Formats: sequence, C-alpha cells, structure tokens
Amino acid sequence: MIIILKKSAREAWAAFKAYHNKFTPFRDAIMGPCTYKCTIDHCINGLDLAIKLGWYNYSTFDVSEYQHYEKVENGDLNWTVPGKFISFSGPLAQTD
Repeated sequence: MIIILKKSAREAWAAFKAYHNKFTPFRDAIMGPCTYKCTIDHCINGLDLAIKLGWYNYSTFDVSEYQHYEKVENGDLNWTVPGKFISFSGPLAQTD
C-alpha cells in the first residue's frame, strides 16, 4: 500500500486495525534478552520515511545486489542510511 498505492504509513496501518493486537513485535534470533521491540508500525513508518527521503525507490531497487549482500558469506549487511551507515547481523560464537 505504501510503495505501490502511495498510501501513508498511517493509512496502511489503519487497514489492519482489527488485527493490531494480534501482531507480536519482532524479536532478534541472537541469544540473550531482547533489548528492543520492533513492531509492524515501526517498520512501515520507516519505509514511509525512507521513500520520502529518497532512500528507497521501488523502480530502481536492485534486488540482485540486495540478495548478494544478504548472504552471510557476503557480509549479511544492508544500508541503513544509504552511503553513510551499514547494518550487519549480530555476532555469532560459531560459523556453522
């Protein structure tokens, strides 16, 4: 809805109002206590902001590049702020 229909995050989230209390926040798979809760609302607001700032464009997004760098052997990384800040997966005690 946000990407194709150009709806705001608020409009997109409102379409799922009846289910808001059914969704659980994201919990990272690393060991230890969860220090944050990342909700669908956080994600769609982030997407909405990224589009407004020109950080994401559906027409020019390079899926092949994304899939390449998503693999652990290629860094498992993503640009958080394009050209400025890269996010990596959490550290692991072993590689297999």
